[in-house]
Amino acid sequence: MSSGPPPGGPVRGSRAARRTRHRRAIALEIVAGIAVVAVAGWFLFGRGGADGGSAGTTPSPQGPAGPSRLLALSVSGAALPHLAVIGTATEGRSGSALPIPMEMVTIVPGQGEAQTAAVAQLSGASIQVALSNAVGAWTEGYAVITLRQLAVIVDRGAGLKVELPLPVTTAAGVLGPGSTTLTGAQVRALLALDTPDAPTYWAHVLQGLLASPPSLRTGDLAASNGLDVVQQLLEGARGGAVLGFPTKVVAGTVTVAAQPDLDQLVTEAFGTEAPIPAIVQNGNGAPGVGEEVGRRIIPAGFRIVLSQNAATFGLPTTDVIANGEESLEAARAARKALGVGRVGVSQVPSGIGDITIVVGKDFTA
Repeated sequence: MSSGPPPGGPVRGSRAARRTRHRRAIALEIVAGIAVVAVAGWFLFGRGGADGGSAGTTPSPQGPAGPSRLLALSVSGAALPHLAVIGTATEGRSGSALPIPMEMVTIVPGQGEAQTAAVAQLSGASIQVALSNAVGAWTEGYAVITLRQLAVIVDRGAGLKVELPLPVTTAAGVLGPGSTTLTGAQVRALLALDTPDAPTYWAHVLQGLLASPPSLRTGDLAASNGLDVVQQLLEGARGGAVLGFPTKVVAGTVTVAAQPDLDQLVTEAFGTEAPIPAIVQNGNGAPGVGEEVGRRIIPAGFRIVLSQNAATFGLPTTDVIANGEESLEAARAARKALGVGRVGVSQVPSGIGDITIVVGKDFTA
């Protein structure tokens, strides 16, 4: 019996079921064993066709209907990472920014578990994939800005206005309290602080950038997928609010995204759909495979909840396995996004991902 990709996008299960699976996704030590069982139990179904936010600001200008366009932003050069996903305004929805918690552990496609600090050290294109996977929605643009570049941008715009509820002592002097227009050197000094309040300072700077998006010039960005794209996305978020990223602590020490809270926040703020959880195993053996899989399936509505090597390398064909009959349409949609492979169904539910992708040598990054 042959099963090809459907004409539309992936078919999602009930929202309640997805939330249950997301809550289980943090149990990563259990996941690996379950994933192996899921893969072992499948039978081939046939060749496939294939911390709190700040107060809001002036509402953003209304944009077009549909979900927000997203920008993955990284400010490099500080002891602590500064990352955020920024969403443009749409019809009935203001722009917004979602800072990524500095201490959070997330799944980086192709690399497995990693803290935010490690994500910030990646290339701009890899940061784009990692942050897209973290929030469960594809970021159309990405930009990496060094602290030095940010200081130049701020000075060119006659400063950055921020609200500091308490005075902050920095290498550039005491800043605040209250409404304060910072120079480039002061912004650089504020973001360079390695203190427990660093996430709050990053949120203040983000709020200032949203209130008055800078005009970018050639040389302003250390990495991006286009100056015009980044400029459009920043302008589209003008006047938006900075949101708080929901997290929780597991095993007493590890900070992870709190689910289903995160997906609810993202769908409300950006107008996107909650992603379908997917397990990805590299049976190809080539480096970079996991990241490229993420680059193809995240825009199609998936999130990689486990990224690891398969039991063996050199598998000739990519297998896209539906973990239960109800996930067959999702598996077909993933196969369509990958462009290669065959679709199968497992009789053993994974309990973690709706689908399992075992990447074979037919997939080339």
